[in-house]
Amino acid sequence: MAGARRQTARLKVFVTGASSGIGRAAAAEFARRGHQVFAGARRVEALADLAAGTPNITAVSLDVTDAAAIRQAWATIVAATGGAGVDVLVNNAGFALAGPVETLSDADVKRQFDTNVFGVLAMTRTVLPAMRERGSGLIVNISSLVGRTTFAGMGVYGATKYAVEAISDALRQEVADFGVKVVIIEPGFVTTSLGEAADAQSATAAEVPAAYTEMIARGDRYLAAQIAKGIAPGQVAAAIVAAAEHPNPRPRYVVPGAARFLIALLTTLPDRLADRAKHLATARA
Repeated sequence: MAGARRQTARLKVFVTGASSGIGRAAAAEFARRGHQVFAGARRVEALADLAAGTPNITAVSLDVTDAAAIRQAWATIVAATGGAGVDVLVNNAGFALAGPVETLSDADVKRQFDTNVFGVLAMTRTVLPAMRERGSGLIVNISSLVGRTTFAGMGVYGATKYAVEAISDALRQEVADFGVKVVIIEPGFVTTSLGEAADAQSATAAEVPAAYTEMIARGDRYLAAQIAKGIAPGQVAAAIVAAAEHPNPRPRYVVPGAARFLIALLTTLPDRLADRAKHLATARA
């Protein structure tokens, strides 16, 4: 991420899913660097200490699956910025639903897509018109390692991140002539609570057939081990802020950079070999 950065420009930034993890770290890092931050979350009370203890942060009540809540949050931001809107949107709100494809309920899958995909679309469509009319702006979409190569038990979550990747790649081309840039951030495993990362499995976990018991246990052990030695949310936040401050950010950032090798390996191996490698990795956990 070397190169010139916009050192003096004070950006107006809207971060979704800012109550914890990557979103909270990104909001704090933007504010620390002097930018004006609107931190959105469903549980606005979870942002109270962040907003109170950090200059430049305004807490905004936001549910990315609720159209009325999005309109209200955006109206608040437009009023606070004198009608200007924001320079940067960080689409971070989301969660990871774990479990074999057969076992997940329609309700759980719908909630996953509503948050991780339709939430990204709704927020982008809300913020983009002002950027397009102004002729500048940046949309940062938080994807994942599993947006490039997914694992057993992560198929539905991976599907939402594959969708974010496709949407981002197309959007980047669609808005380039308007002076708006689109960046994808692909974190590897991040040190966060297992319950937060996997949304405590599915609400239907008790209905999982016994045939999947060992697969789920193996996957849980692997996920816990990877999260335990994962990167800190602050490392991802630093990449987000660096991209936002750069006059010509890359379309895609893998964090940490070392994860690029894993992505390259698993996406270039023949499918059966990649499947075998993933199975062996989880079996050793």
